[in-house]
Amino acid sequence: MSDASIPRTPPYDDALIAPALSGFVEGSGYWRAGTLAGFADAGDYLTGRGEGVPAQYKGWGWSRLIGRIGAVALRASAFHVRPELREVLLRTLEVWAETPFADPDVRRRMRTGTIELAEDGVYAARDSAGALLVLHGLATGEQGKHFVELRTGQVDPPAPGRILATEPVPSASWETPARLRRLAGLVRENGPAPWDRAAATDLARATGLSQAAAALLLAGIPDVSYGYRGLDTEARKVMGLKQSEADAGERELMALRVPARLDLLAAVLPDDPEQLWQPGGQTALAERIAEAWCAQQGVRPAIPEATLAVAAEHDSVRMAPAAVCTLFADPASDPVLTRDPDTRLRASSVIGHGWEGEEGFRFKERLAVACAAIDWIYAELPAGDPVREGVPQVVALLRERLAHPRLLLDADGNSLRGRTVAELLPVFPGAAAYLDAVEPLDHPTLDDGLVVVAEAGFDRRGERGAPGIYFRPGKYGADERAQRLEAVVDAEGSNLARVRWLRGPECARVVERITSQTLPPGGYETDPRLSAPEVVDEVAAETGLGTDAAALYLQVLALPAPTDRRVRRWNRWTPAHHKAVTAELVEASLVVVDRRPRAGRGVFLPGEWAAADKPFHPMETWKADLLGARRIAGKIRSVPFAGPLPELFARAWQSRSR
Repeated sequence: MSDASIPRTPPYDDALIAPALSGFVEGSGYWRAGTLAGFADAGDYLTGRGEGVPAQYKGWGWSRLIGRIGAVALRASAFHVRPELREVLLRTLEVWAETPFADPDVRRRMRTGTIELAEDGVYAARDSAGALLVLHGLATGEQGKHFVELRTGQVDPPAPGRILATEPVPSASWETPARLRRLAGLVRENGPAPWDRAAATDLARATGLSQAAAALLLAGIPDVSYGYRGLDTEARKVMGLKQSEADAGERELMALRVPARLDLLAAVLPDDPEQLWQPGGQTALAERIAEAWCAQQGVRPAIPEATLAVAAEHDSVRMAPAAVCTLFADPASDPVLTRDPDTRLRASSVIGHGWEGEEGFRFKERLAVACAAIDWIYAELPAGDPVREGVPQVVALLRERLAHPRLLLDADGNSLRGRTVAELLPVFPGAAAYLDAVEPLDHPTLDDGLVVVAEAGFDRRGERGAPGIYFRPGKYGADERAQRLEAVVDAEGSNLARVRWLRGPECARVVERITSQTLPPGGYETDPRLSAPEVVDEVAAETGLGTDAAALYLQVLALPAPTDRRVRRWNRWTPAHHKAVTAELVEASLVVVDRRPRAGRGVFLPGEWAAADKPFHPMETWKADLLGARRIAGKIRSVPFAGPLPELFARAWQSRSR
């Protein structure tokens, strides 16, 4: 079937195939105009209807859609899709309905897999037993090239090479030619299915997803790519989502890889697609999606929406806010925290020296996320919050992993750029070659028991890169090897700094504050009336302020970002009461009234001001010094760790300018 034979009423632009399917396909740069005709041509070849061998490069890896096109059908029916993209989706369904891939009986005789071709340029074979077609010319590394095979006889069809791996395609899934045509016709006739905000709420409740992520899932996972926003302003208004909430929901679902997305949504549509337009249709759809989610992902712990809102304010954390909350609310269910990772070095042509592998990458991500999130979780979530209550267990699990004697972490040693292992041997006396690699490394190495160095290659300019410097946290202590490591590591923000903090007394005191349950349920550590009442009393006695004004003064003195909105949440104040308390500070000449970009408040400590760009917070220069915030060219360039807040409030009061 050629592109010319596909009906073009109404017109569509099949060059938009990539943004229309974004999030459901891999290698989207190879999804080009002509892809739909490529589906049809491949089907014709496999069934014997086509004469010649189809051209390649028409949709990279599109065999994943076989038996899973229901995910595309769900998105095609969703209200938010732009008209030009919806037409591409509908045409995709209509073309697919004419191929053997839509027929369950044919899919039972079909399989996909990878093959090592015997001869360049020969990527298909066919005889009376069936046919095999390699779908694209791109290699997939050592695993070979993707193919799809249709058996029409009792034996396997011929293959143009050695088959490396196979898997059946889903045969008993939702799509049939009739259902695909029916859904496309209903959308053309009635427009998209109506949106039901209550159904999204039900989905969130049943899965543990945030309201935003559940809404996006119900809408077919709108994706951001190629300059297209997944949701425009009107769509977000209909769904009841702010831009920040939609962004957080997108990040929450980003953890779902393409295969998982397709499998999740492959069979959630009703047998009769018209039910999507009927009363209760979206609720029933949400129930089926929830069932599929729980079967694939499990039920996440319920996270209060207020907690998710606080998490969304801290976008410097690498993981999606909801994922961070889930990690802390149920750390025992996270395989990265509960299993020692394999971090033995292996070769990497991308970074120019050895690296610790996928498991090492995931562990480092958890380590960085935990160290960045513990501060605000401890400080800005109320006592009794499930995310806050999980901090001690997260710390304990990370310490267990860090104690493993074979764990390797990179140490960010950019100061050694251009140095070779031979030049570094005197720096690490007694070091030998690293012998624990998964596979032979491309460059020399050294290993002194604590530190491992993997020499880098040359970049495009012919300059040698920084060597990979790794250390074993389980062997890190107060000895000469540790001193040598500390001398070459970029300490701030490094894994070494994170390890020291997690094992240090400040972290221990934060954990103790949480486990001691000193705060009343629902109380905040950022409210000094609860966390540091003695200091509040001292401030009130010396200044003559009332208790509430003394507490607000301490918050302005010590906290990195005491915005009006946050202060009212922490202190449980109405805007009117907050205004009255603020006026008391102004009258006492302890603060000045001003308007400053990104401050989120109207009063400030007298003195100089340090601006900041996102994600950092601007603050008084005096406070930046108190917190140890890094400044470059007068701007804040770090997220300071406030530490145990009773201690900070006391230190701020004692250190204040008098």
